[in-house]
Amino acid sequence: MVVQNAGVKSEPAWFILSGHRLQRKEFQQVIRRLKGRVCRDSHHWSYQATHFIVPDPIRRTEKFFAAAASGSWILKTDYLTASNEAGRLLSEEPYEWHKKCLTEDGAINLEAPRKWRLLRERTGHGAFYGMRIVIYGECIAPPLDTLKRVVKAGDGTILATSPPYTRLFKSRIDFAIISPGMPRVDMWVQEFLRHEVPCVVADYLVEYVCKPGYSLERHVQYNTHAWAKKSLENLINRVEEVIEDPRTPDHSIDDVACNVCGSGDRGDEMIICGAEDGSHGCGAGVHIDCLNPPLEDVPSEDWFCPECSHKGESKTKNRSSKKRGSTSKM
Repeated sequence: MVVQNAGVKSEPAWFILSGHRLQRKEFQQVIRRLKGRVCRDSHHWSYQATHFIVPDPIRRTEKFFAAAASGSWILKTDYLTASNEAGRLLSEEPYEWHKKCLTEDGAINLEAPRKWRLLRERTGHGAFYGMRIVIYGECIAPPLDTLKRVVKAGDGTILATSPPYTRLFKSRIDFAIISPGMPRVDMWVQEFLRHEVPCVVADYLVEYVCKPGYSLERHVQYNTHAWAKKSLENLINRVEEVIEDPRTPDHSIDDVACNVCGSGDRGDEMIICGAEDGSHGCGAGVHIDCLNPPLEDVPSEDWFCPECSHKGESKTKNRSSKKRGSTSKM
């Protein structure tokens, strides 16, 4: 199966899944049986992905944020159930997440998946096309790594994630993403203001993608609302530009490559070092047949590389030692 977009050349359908681990494994088998391709199973976004399968209730995760920003298909699990019954991958649109309302938690405008998918089909690029931003301070929600992946997925550019920013003021900066609570008197905040760079928190980008049509004013800092409005208008005009000679992007670039063989291919046979919640692990990838000894299948549980496994064991031992020490003192 290939994706037929008006604005871009046809490209193979790559599926990335959300939901419970066992459900994901079952759907992976369905996709392979129907000759589809499965991205590596990770809580992170994969640049290969063209189709995101997400169960109800839909949540504002990194995968959703990136799928929407990139203009990928965001589909209900019914799509795979119906495709399995039909014995082939069906047309996607009847199974697309789309409704003129917010999700129950108010985090997503359900018009977003179709809006950004149609933008990709019409123009050949994502929601952040041409956007140039800098990041100053700590990114907690979403984390910096998530922001990097999503901005890239949406065809934007992060110019810098820490000072100095001096050389960047000579070129265009659309937004400065600044951590909440950064004082206005801060030296770099003053520089952003002096160069009329709109200052916003990270949720400005999140809600621009996940809640299109809703006000972003509350995410603007230091009374830079007029500058932010102008930058947003320029971004909206820019993303509507149609790429004259669109080319299928090479999604393997900067995606996870196997630490053993160096290849980024066979994403469905690659395991990623890390916990499901992202709390532990380095994100390194390795094909199951490149391991020593090799594995026959992708494990259903979290997997950690030898180095991270050793670190985890060391932390556990240290905690145990501290507990024993505390007990002996008592």
